[in-house]
Amino acid sequence: MSHTRPSAVVLIFVNGSGLYRVEVASSLAACLALLDESDSFLRRFGFDRIIYCERYDRYSLACARAEQLRQLSHAELERLITAQNPDRRALTAEETLSLLPIRSTLPRLHRRRTPHAPPILPFSLPRRTGDG
Repeated sequence: MSHTRPSAVVLIFVNGSGLYRVEVASSLAACLALLDESDSFLRRFGFDRIIYCERYDRYSLACARAEQLRQLSHAELERLITAQNPDRRALTAEETLSLLPIRSTLPRLHRRRTPHAPPILPFSLPRRTGDG
């Protein structure tokens, strides 16, 4: 099933300190309205630019993708953003709506596996000896 209009967007906002905020909304217009409101969460913490956007045909997929992005490390988010927006300029509404495809599935995450480390503490405490 293919839709002509996206029913959800996943956005990454950035503030002046370089912190990222991943948000999901039913439309790009809803997120842009949050940037215009002076008392919104985004404005209170200085998130003033959209630097990454993905569009989905289902809201549930967008929510799942937002959770995936929130689990990524800062370095992994940097690589993802650099692939789409290398100079970190603010994306306009026209760019996000005209240039980005509408996805109907989640992208696969290729994360490195870390070796399983042995536990720090032993599983059982040592026995006490003596009457002490």
